[in-house]
Amino acid sequence: MKNELNGLFLNGRWCEDKEVVKDKVKDFFNVRFEGYPRPQVRLDNVSFNSISDADNKMLVSYFSEEEVKFAIWSCDSSKSP
Repeated sequence: MKNELNGLFLNGRWCEDKEVVKDKVKDFFNVRFEGYPRPQVRLDNVSFNSISDADNKMLVSYFSEEEVKFAIWSCDSSKSP
C-alpha cells in the first residue's frame, strides 16, 4: 500500500510498534515546526457581501413543478435531463 509507514529504525533497531512509530513521527514534526510563527488571519473591518432575506427565502425554497418542467424542457438536445 502507498503512503504507509510500517516502521522506523530507532537506536539502530527496526521498530514496528504502531504507537511508538506514531509518537516518533509526531515528535519529529513537532521539532521541525517548533518556533515557526503561525499566520494570524483577522477579518476585522472586512465587509462581506450578503443576500437579502427575500433572496435567501427564494434560494432555500422548494422547486415548483413548473420550474422543474421549464428547466428540463429548456435543455437542448445534447443535454441529459
